[in-house]
Amino acid sequence: MQPSEATKIEHAKILITVKTYPQESVKYDETVCTAGLRDGQRWIRIYPVAFRSLDKSKKFKKYQWIEADIVRDSRDPRRESYKLAGEIKTLNFVDTRLNWDERKKFVLGKVYYNLDTLIQETRDIKNSTSLATFKPARIINFKIREKTKAEKIGNRSDTVSARCKNEINKIPYNFFYTVIDQLGRRSTMQIHDWEIYQLCRKIIFQHGHNKELIEKILNEKYFLRFVKNCDIHLFLGTSRQWHIRRNRNPFMIIGIFYPPISRRKM
Repeated sequence: MQPSEATKIEHAKILITVKTYPQESVKYDETVCTAGLRDGQRWIRIYPVAFRSLDKSKKFKKYQWIEADIVRDSRDPRRESYKLAGEIKTLNFVDTRLNWDERKKFVLGKVYYNLDTLIQETRDIKNSTSLATFKPARIINFKIREKTKAEKIGNRSDTVSARCKNEINKIPYNFFYTVIDQLGRRSTMQIHDWEIYQLCRKIIFQHGHNKELIEKILNEKYFLRFVKNCDIHLFLGTSRQWHIRRNRNPFMIIGIFYPPISRRKM
């Protein structure tokens, strides 16, 4: 008997481009949604990954190649969703030399400029696209918002370790970009990228929970500096819940690609 598509173990080489901020998990303590480009070409999501529990030799960086055995997640309708079925092997790291040219070669292979087109693909059962690179025509705003009491509590369980709760509780804010696409559609999307949370944690550690200062520092980097100096592309992903419900815009920002704007003379 041939194994079904959902249970067939595949060996994959993946360029990791996305790590979202950890979320609590009763089974794994905390999990990270990891995504990248399989063979450097097509998007793939690996979830869950208990990243902090990985052996040091298996902890990967963004823009690092890995190899692993994977299997389709049969409980997830998003075609890019897989689970680990073996150990992770870390390979070479793709650096930012030559104006990020090597990274661009992979992540800019297919770029969306129109959110409506992307959302229609998400709703089309033949495509069911849930991961994509999107180039906004403009980024018009960056905001942070303090989490509500319900968001801070979330789905907490006494079975999740105190260490896990302590780590995740340190960031009481959500982050948002408001963008305009090629056709003028305006959208506000939450940012879940690990980098922004890590920077926020650093600011809190150094200066305490001073929202005004946190907003100033993050705004200077993620809005003023990025918009002026960087050729911003956004890695977008749907949550399983929003994807199934066919939300009006099921996408959130799971990564930010920010190579410097090329100043090369023609």
